Amino acid sequence: MPQSVATKPNLTPQQRTDVCHHLLTLVARASLRLFSQSRLWKRATYNPGSNTLCQDVASRKKGRAGRKLKYSDLSERIAKIPKTDRTTIQAIAHVINVPKSTLQDYFKRGFLVRHSSSVKPQLTEANKAARLKWAFERLGPDLMVHDMMDYVHVDEKWFYMTRVKKTLYLLPGEEPPHRSTKSKRFITKVMFLSAVARPRWNYNTNEWFDGRIGTWHFTQSVPAQRSSRNRPSGTMVTVPCTVTRDTYRDMLIDNVIPAIKAKWPSFSNKTTLVRMCLCPTRGWLLPAPRMAGQSKSWVLPHNPDLARAYPMQDNR
Repeated sequence: MPQSVATKPNLTPQQRTDVCHHLLTLVARASLRLFSQSRLWKRATYNPGSNTLCQDVASRKKGRAGRKLKYSDLSERIAKIPKTDRTTIQAIAHVINVPKSTLQDYFKRGFLVRHSSSVKPQLTEANKAARLKWAFERLGPDLMVHDMMDYVHVDEKWFYMTRVKKTLYLLPGEEPPHRSTKSKRFITKVMFLSAVARPRWNYNTNEWFDGRIGTWHFTQSVPAQRSSRNRPSGTMVTVPCTVTRDTYRDMLIDNVIPAIKAKWPSFSNKTTLVRMCLCPTRGWLLPAPRMAGQSKSWVLPHNPDLARAYPMQDNR
């Protein structure tokens, strides 16, 4: 027997009336005209199967409404200016003869993009080849980059004793501190030397090793040569010392290397490499790592941040 085709029953007059009343109630709640509701419904193209809207019903006025742009050829006019001369909005506005405020509005619209340009080292082909070789040497058998867990980075930095202008936050009625110096053009500055390594978990002590080896300053205590209202002559005062090859080597031997041996995690049995930001042609520092271990060194060409590293065997 042929199967009967199921047909959907027609809506009764009462059901049709209920649907109309429901739609009118929704229109009243939204405070919109029936025409607007019908137009949005046609744009949405409702999909009953997935219970979703097939089209976006957002307003189409965005990007098409408002005042028209006055300068339609702004991109062509800016492109004619050399890139090195496009340093400020004011400079560009002066060249293309456009008000600065107008160009600032165009910048907010996305017609211009701010970019910070940094000077790169001028490398030769030999420098590039040496850098590539250095990068390949840092790869392990599994082609993973070296974790740098056996390196200590040593670098120096100059710090001024005070700044010419300093912002402070005081309570109402507090007296601001009095800061004075003989001349703001000759503020005393001191060189500091810091040594850091990668942080790690120390399994022997069950503590976190933060990697901070230490920071030392290049100063010395000398007797005052003249008397003043604050102290008589001969009083020991702390003054910055001149950093020479001898003072730098003494700092490594007396402070840096002993601190590395004292603070280095005991579970690590790797060779510790001391990496210093120095000129690679200076060989007068080799006696310092010799006293701690080996004397082999390697150089990364044309990079002052990774200038020289000295291996130091942990013999604890």
